Amino acid sequence: MAEARINLDNPTEVARETLRRLALRRIAPTPDNYQTLYGEIVGAPTGAAAGASKAPSAASALTALAGEIETQHPALAAQAASLVRAIDKQDWRQCGWVLSDVVRQLKQPDGKDRLPAERERPARAAAGQSQDPQAQLRELLAKTLELGVAPQLEPIPRLEEKARELAVSVRKADSTAALDAAASGLKSLWMNIEMQASDARGLQDTLKRVLLLLVENIGELLDDDTWLRGQLDVVQKVIAGPIKIRALQDAEKRLKEVIYKQSMVKHGLREATANLKATMTTFVSRMGDVVAANDEYQGKLASHIERISNTEDVVELNRILENLLEETRSAQADSHRAHLQLIEERDAAINAESRIRQLETELAQMSALVREDPMTRSLNRRGLDDEFAREAARADRYGTPFSLAVLDVDNFKSLNDKRGHKAGDEALIHLVAVAKEELRITDHIARLGGEEFLIILPNTPLGEAERIITRLQRSLTKKYFLDNNERVLITFSAGVAERSAGEAQEASIARADGAMYQAKLAGKNRVFLAPAAQAAPPDAE
Repeated sequence: MAEARINLDNPTEVARETLRRLALRRIAPTPDNYQTLYGEIVGAPTGAAAGASKAPSAASALTALAGEIETQHPALAAQAASLVRAIDKQDWRQCGWVLSDVVRQLKQPDGKDRLPAERERPARAAAGQSQDPQAQLRELLAKTLELGVAPQLEPIPRLEEKARELAVSVRKADSTAALDAAASGLKSLWMNIEMQASDARGLQDTLKRVLLLLVENIGELLDDDTWLRGQLDVVQKVIAGPIKIRALQDAEKRLKEVIYKQSMVKHGLREATANLKATMTTFVSRMGDVVAANDEYQGKLASHIERISNTEDVVELNRILENLLEETRSAQADSHRAHLQLIEERDAAINAESRIRQLETELAQMSALVREDPMTRSLNRRGLDDEFAREAARADRYGTPFSLAVLDVDNFKSLNDKRGHKAGDEALIHLVAVAKEELRITDHIARLGGEEFLIILPNTPLGEAERIITRLQRSLTKKYFLDNNERVLITFSAGVAERSAGEAQEASIARADGAMYQAKLAGKNRVFLAPAAQAAPPDAE
């Protein structure tokens, strides 16, 4: 019998077909076998030539399961959506509660089916589809536990074994009592995972505090060593935030590049400093030679004057005069040579000093690199904090308006899912490039994280800030982003706020972020204004 056609663009269908073939061929459901059959279905190369591939993660497997639940059981759409939200937040305990609820909903007391989707089973059977969607769902849940959850628990053998045992129980759960036992097992598993995660977070927090103390103490010993201080700022930023592999890898790569460049520049700086010291030493030596030569000449002059006073012989006087002229010419030649040598040494000293200043400027520029996001070349959090503090102080000092805008790219997850993360990264780079072209030279754009950005608008009231951000929106719709020579429209939702005098940075950003969220709810690709900050209540008497 010919196999049913599969929509290769639908990962859920491909995953389901992969699991079906594993069962039909009685192949062990290992990650390698799963990947081999998956590649066979989609027509991708397999084996060593295709490169090693990893088995689906727990998150991807659970996401596929959520899609299957929503497709097969529309009545459980709310639970499927809750499961997706819990996966996005990596709230595994909540995932456990949702899955347990799904299992309870799938029970059929008194032989009656409470799910409208199940009443369509005869029609699906006539179309050649599965006779038992519940069995399919149990099998998917079992595969999720075996291929997605259990491999993630390898460092904890006890929980890994429990996940595999639970997969067997779920696969065999064909009665109400068995489903209740499976639901209880799921609860227990997720609670144990949550407890282990809490312990791991506690250990991680302790290590982070120790590292932060170490980095801060090193920073106190640096004096004005700006290039090392810049690198330590990068490390502090990574440690202070949530520990993510990509952030650690980006910081490691960036620090390696900066360290290499700085080592080259510092080597040149040491050479230039050594040359300047040698030049100054020679200069002082030349000065000493000139002074010594002058003292010798003065001594000879005194001797000739004494000889002239003590003689009356014209021949002797002529001899003295000739000697005097010869010594004067010699002294002038020595003086001229010394003068030229001093000029040469002075020029060498000036060149060495210029080279040192150039190298110091390069070091300062390299230190400034740690203020930028390495991918988009917008300001990172450190750069944002510096610029915000500077502009806020200026606004408070002179009483000038100061506005800011929070931007969030619309439908960015869909763009990543459809075109890949590389296209998503290129889209963010394109957004920053267009913003730098359209904004004023006094404005700054910083990356808050992910697809969210902050624009600082100094000396700008709220109404003018709204017009600037709206103009940027229109420019972005005209300057298309190209992905594989295909035009892709990028839009963003924005919230604009005017900072009140003395208002803290986080408070200003929070107001703008709230307005941006309202713009999202209103339909996206909009600019909303944040209400003015509320004045602080007076202190109680």
